Amino acid sequence: MPLTASSGDQYLLAPVFSPDSWVELKKRRPRPVLSCGETAIAKTSRLGTQFFAHKVLCDVGHKGESPQHLRLKTAIVRAAAELGWHARAEVRAPDGSWIADVLVEKGGRRVAFEVQIASQDLDRYRERQARYARDGVECFWLTSRSNTDHLAGVPALRVDPNADELVVAHRSRVTETFPLDGFVDAVLDGALRWAPAAPASVTGAIRWGVHACDSCRLPSVVWDVDATAVATCADCSRRRPTEPIYGGHAPKAAAARLGIVAPAATWHGRDPEVPSRFRCGHCRAALPQTDLGWLMNGMASVTSTAPIHVELSNDGHWCTSGLDLRRPADVVLWLRGERLAASTPSPSSPLTAHDLLRDAADRQRIRLERAEEAKRVRADAERREAATALRLRQFEASLPVVDPASRGMPPLAGPKASSDHERTAAIDAYVLAQPHQAYTTDELLPLFPRFTERCACSECAEIKKTYLGRERQELFPRLP
Repeated sequence: MPLTASSGDQYLLAPVFSPDSWVELKKRRPRPVLSCGETAIAKTSRLGTQFFAHKVLCDVGHKGESPQHLRLKTAIVRAAAELGWHARAEVRAPDGSWIADVLVEKGGRRVAFEVQIASQDLDRYRERQARYARDGVECFWLTSRSNTDHLAGVPALRVDPNADELVVAHRSRVTETFPLDGFVDAVLDGALRWAPAAPASVTGAIRWGVHACDSCRLPSVVWDVDATAVATCADCSRRRPTEPIYGGHAPKAAAARLGIVAPAATWHGRDPEVPSRFRCGHCRAALPQTDLGWLMNGMASVTSTAPIHVELSNDGHWCTSGLDLRRPADVVLWLRGERLAASTPSPSSPLTAHDLLRDAADRQRIRLERAEEAKRVRADAERREAATALRLRQFEASLPVVDPASRGMPPLAGPKASSDHERTAAIDAYVLAQPHQAYTTDELLPLFPRFTERCACSECAEIKKTYLGRERQELFPRLP
């Protein structure tokens, strides 16, 4: 459903006609002509969208469009035209490799807006995005899918084509939205762009320091790449972690210059957003990553500049001056004026060998003190639990039980049981003392107290094996 046509030398853009002018255009003769050369008929959809239709379908053919799809295209064309851009709908590439829902042009810059209401997987998004990039066309996607966070590497935001007001968001059912025409304005104004990343070689900084092992108590040199010092885009603050410096040659050389003779820890890999994994340079014990947080935060560590060669991925990113927009949600917040703060590396003060060794010893002392305190807390908790259990057993043992004589049964052979172990033995002894008497569990249970703690010794287990099925379950229940 085209939105553009021509009449003589006049270029006609359907969305910008007033209702009265549109009615007059429907009466005009000769009729306008579409880009394919066929006669155009001015029509209005059931949603009130103005568009041109073929009087006779051309050989090229045009896909059918839903009223919702046409409504979104119309909104984009109208917003771009009001900003002074040349906007056209359903524009085909010279080689036919793409057909832009809306293509806007001005000053040599070409921007395509794709409206994707039908389902489409990520690979298809990336494939079509690459076609536009190959021809030097910027492309932005407006999709009706519920969540755009999963469209990594594609500049896409969500829009609900059935909503009363057309707004962009990063996913459905969120309050952080922004008007669609405002998004188009930000893109065409150049404040918000999509930039493909390119391979690069950069120079970054390495943070390093001294860590004392808790196993052998000796210090080793540890290090980490300062991710905030490596920018991957010259137009924004887009940053990413770099590949680790294998072997730690730069930290070792810097440590030697300060007179530190501690060996370098053995590097064992790095995970995103967490410190590197190391083993002690002396005893090879693993250094817990949780103990190296100070290195990531730049606390009591040295920053040295060293070359880091990085092959950046080909994934693009949202690009705006001075900020790092990582997710679609960040883009919407930025559009709303809730600008994100750009991260900047904090300058490090000069540290001496004495400072580094002292700080390592202090951190180790604090870790050991905390470990001892945790032990004391656990021991106190265990003592309290044991004392509580003892008091509970004593209380249970002190509770009165039914006197066998009151039920015409023989008296108990010994004192009342004071634990589950004694209770098991007492029940067995009472039953064995009356070999010719078959007592039911209802008769036996009131004679013996119950205990919360259950004895699991082998002697009790052997006794319980002599009782079968339901009788064993009722006499020796599994109490909590």
